[in-house]
Amino acid sequence: MAEPADSFVEWALEYAQRGIPVLPLSGKLPRIPKRKGGTGVHDATTDPDRIRQWWRRWPQANIGLRCGIQFDVIDIDGREGRDGLEQFLATRAQEPIGGPRVRTGSGGWHIYVAPTGLPDKIGVLAHVDYRAADRYVVAPPSRHSETGRPYRWIPGRGIDTPLGRVPPALRELLAPRRIEHTPLPTVRPAAPDHPYGRRALEEETAAVATAPKGRRNDQLWRSARSLYALVAGGVLDEMEVEHALRIAAERCGLVGEEPGSTERTLQSAREVGMAQPRGIPVSPRQRVDPQAPAALPPPGRAGLEHE
Repeated sequence: MAEPADSFVEWALEYAQRGIPVLPLSGKLPRIPKRKGGTGVHDATTDPDRIRQWWRRWPQANIGLRCGIQFDVIDIDGREGRDGLEQFLATRAQEPIGGPRVRTGSGGWHIYVAPTGLPDKIGVLAHVDYRAADRYVVAPPSRHSETGRPYRWIPGRGIDTPLGRVPPALRELLAPRRIEHTPLPTVRPAAPDHPYGRRALEEETAAVATAPKGRRNDQLWRSARSLYALVAGGVLDEMEVEHALRIAAERCGLVGEEPGSTERTLQSAREVGMAQPRGIPVSPRQRVDPQAPAALPPPGRAGLEHE
């Protein structure tokens, strides 16, 4: 694919067309101030009308890409970070990470990898950070606020390069430490179509169907991830979930207006959700009986999003 000219708005629209939520930046900080209603990374959108409006107002604004939906990013700070990561991979990993790569304006690197569902982590290695859900990275052709140098895609590792994969050894460093309290136990039902799953399916697809422009793609990813986690836990049927999600995405306008990004979002959410199976939460005082749905708590939005 031919890359757009070094126009900020053209690049922002290109990213959005690929299903990547974008936001305008001043240097590395959100361009929309909080005093005027800005919400940081949550302002990021794939809505082309809003993007054009932003860059008409701030034609030289840098571009921020929201992580954790279409990709995560390994953020390498300079030669020290690169050498440390290379040494780690040489001794702990069996294969290279791969993926698209950006040379940052400060002389570092961004490696784009498939989303893992793991949280953002600063200092996963010395001079190496991991950017994931609810974070963003500065994207080409933005310019570094101090050096003035542009961020650029590395030749041969551009935006069309397949996403890299985080090796298991690095995943171990990213995984949150085990909590000391006993988590709520779950049970895998004897068969899909459990009432708990039905309620979850209704709530999540309704959230997608009614999502406003600018929030639709993000809501689709979050709801699909939650539902596919229940599929992996045996609570819901995969074909039914896929069908229901597509209907909801059509109702909110995503399928008709952004068919390519919708497919990529569904694929990404399925991959993350299926890797994080969730069963039916059961109170410690309740009898763990897959055939007794009436005794189970309702799903609730907080429960569905709890990881």
